[in-house]
Amino acid sequence: MNALQVSLDSDVGASQRRLEPTLQSTLEGLELLGIAALVYRVDDDDVWVAEANALARHQLALDTELPAVDPWQWLDDQRQPLASLAHPARQCDERAPQAWRRYHLRDHRGELRALRLRCRGVEGAGERQVLVALDRITVLDPAPAESRTHTSQLPASLRQWIGSLPIGACVLDAAGYLRLVNPALCNFFGYAAGELLERHFQVLLAPASRESSQRYHLTSLTSGGQRSLELMRRDGSLCTMQVEDSVVHHADGRPLRIACLVDMTAQREQTRELQARNRRLEYLATRDEMTGLHNRRYGQQLLEQAIRRSSRYGEPLAVAMLDLDHFKTVNDEHGHAVGDDVLREFSSLVGAMLRQSDMLIRWGGEEFLLLLPGVDRFSAHATLDRVLTRLKQQPLSARQLRLSFSAGIAEPRQTTSHKLLERVDAALYRAKQAGRGCITVTEAAPPAPALGEDPELPEDPALPL
Repeated sequence: MNALQVSLDSDVGASQRRLEPTLQSTLEGLELLGIAALVYRVDDDDVWVAEANALARHQLALDTELPAVDPWQWLDDQRQPLASLAHPARQCDERAPQAWRRYHLRDHRGELRALRLRCRGVEGAGERQVLVALDRITVLDPAPAESRTHTSQLPASLRQWIGSLPIGACVLDAAGYLRLVNPALCNFFGYAAGELLERHFQVLLAPASRESSQRYHLTSLTSGGQRSLELMRRDGSLCTMQVEDSVVHHADGRPLRIACLVDMTAQREQTRELQARNRRLEYLATRDEMTGLHNRRYGQQLLEQAIRRSSRYGEPLAVAMLDLDHFKTVNDEHGHAVGDDVLREFSSLVGAMLRQSDMLIRWGGEEFLLLLPGVDRFSAHATLDRVLTRLKQQPLSARQLRLSFSAGIAEPRQTTSHKLLERVDAALYRAKQAGRGCITVTEAAPPAPALGEDPELPEDPALPL
């Protein structure tokens, strides 16, 4: 088995691929030993039957042209349907052959077979392939012709009405097999009527819809309903269909499902585009587009919330304003594109050195507001000093520019956010006057004024740090 190779032509589709002669010879050799065998091709969406020897075709009544999507419904040893990820070929360990396992499978005619199988991945294949050996294949539940509803058995009025509809329509039996399809459905999905009749409705379903749709079909045969499904055309393209179905009964009492399909793909795309635009608007309402930080408008709300929380719970809060030094020179000498890169990289550098609870806000231009809940002004100074040291050591943008920032820090007193920002701006101004590349902290806020006293307070001088 280690010598098996699969050669795939890159310029043909999956339906035209052929097995490597060595693998084809292996299938024929197993047949000479009396072993039914087939090869599966596995991808992210589907499991394909790539090839089967004559013995497997005969014992499984496989009359489909190969390669083809797996035409069987697989069930476990207790006859419970397998999820798509539990398909035997997907469960195969490529490093070693599996032990014999028991399964059941139901074909497109409704016949149920019991069997056991073992499989092994084909080493060296250009894509994932699995060689499966079958044994003890036994038909348990044959589907006699008289138990199936053929197109000719349907009422002529129903066949005429379905055929005249301008939208896709079909009739399914209780097992989910297509018994009637109209021209509109065939044209939309790219099939001839003969290619769909007697096939399970899953042939029209996108992989993501198959398991849930099968459950819906089996549990809702007593009433109709309306739902949205993702279906797949013959060429593999996906479409969203609104399916409205109703249940009627044949003259012999067997239930039939009549399904009408309306293409909702364009509406779905419009809805997705509208949702994407709304998400974009929501993002821009709170975020700065260039840096991804909170913008000034939303930052004002965050500041007021932080002040109220600090006042209510008596927790410390430090507020700082950072201003990149000589940023105008960067724009003038290197261009605004480089300036934008500097702002983005500066935002990332500062954000990486903050706690999750800290909030960095682009206040405007090269100014950034920083909220540090649970931190006093001295701890905030230590934090910004580490950031400033790191910034001086790490050049920004492709131009390897070394920059610094000036910062002013204040703690809230019993005042408005507007008054607090005035104190922070005053501290920042003093930092710039001191030569830039430094951090200035205001004095601690004095206690709240007593009743009857003037609440206005004088300007805070900067602490000599």
